[in-house]
Amino acid sequence: MLRCEIIAEVGLNHGGDMWIAKHMIEEAKLCGADTVKFQYYDPNKLLNKDDFTSTDWKAIQKSKLSFDDVKNLYKYCQVVGVEFLCSAFDYEHLEELEWLGVSRHKIASRSVFDKGYVEAVKATGKPYIVSMGWLNRAHEFNSSLFKTWDMFEDGHKLYCVSHYPTRLEDIKLLSDEYGCAPGKGYDGFSDHTIGTTAAKVAIVRGATIIEKHFTLYKHMPGPDHVCSATPGELRDLCRFRDEFERMNYTEEYSRTC
Repeated sequence: MLRCEIIAEVGLNHGGDMWIAKHMIEEAKLCGADTVKFQYYDPNKLLNKDDFTSTDWKAIQKSKLSFDDVKNLYKYCQVVGVEFLCSAFDYEHLEELEWLGVSRHKIASRSVFDKGYVEAVKATGKPYIVSMGWLNRAHEFNSSLFKTWDMFEDGHKLYCVSHYPTRLEDIKLLSDEYGCAPGKGYDGFSDHTIGTTAAKVAIVRGATIIEKHFTLYKHMPGPDHVCSATPGELRDLCRFRDEFERMNYTEEYSRTC
C-alpha cells in the first residue's frame, strides 16, 4: 500500500509575513505533513477584485510573494526537512520555480483550461499534481470536456470541489465515479471543507495524496482560513493517516500468514 502524502497548503494564509510563513513550515513538519505548499502569482493579473470583499482583497494583495520570498521559503523547507511545493499560474512564475530547482509542480484547478500553461508544466519533464475541481464542474454541462481530462493522464489528479468552503453534502467521495481508490481516476483529494472528516474519508477510500489548507488561526484576515486546518486538526489528520496505514499493513500481513 502506498503511503498517503499529506500536503499542508499554506497558500495565502501567511499574510505576506515571512516570519509567519516560516513558522507555518515548522508547524506543518511537527504535525506530520510531508509537503508544504505555497501560491506564486500576481493577484491583479489572475483574480477579479469584485469577486472578493474589500477585507479579503487587501489580504490577498498583502500575501503576494516576491521571487526572493519564494527562494527564501524554498530554502527554509530544505532546512526544516519538508518538500516545498508551489502553484504558479503563468509561464513567468513557472520558469522562476524551475530556476529554483523544485522537484514537482502543482497545477491549480483554475489553470486546467490554460492549455499553454499546462503544456509548459508538462514540458519540464517533472512530476505534477493537478486539482480537477473546475474541470469536474464543467463536465456537468459539457461531456466533450473529457478530452481535457486526457491531457492529465500522466499527472497525479486530485478530486476537489471548487467552493470555499465546500459543504460536506457536495462531496462525492463515496460514489464509484468520484472515489480515490486505485482505478477510479483520482490519486487523491484537495480538501476545501471545514474540518478533516472529508480528508479522512478520502484516505480510507484509497487516496495517496491529501492536500489540505493550513492556518495558525482561523480568524486571521483572508478568504482561505475558514476551510483551513489548524495545527491541532492537521496533527489529528496526520495521526489518522498513520494509524490507518498501520491497520492496513496488519491486514495485509495477516493474509500471508
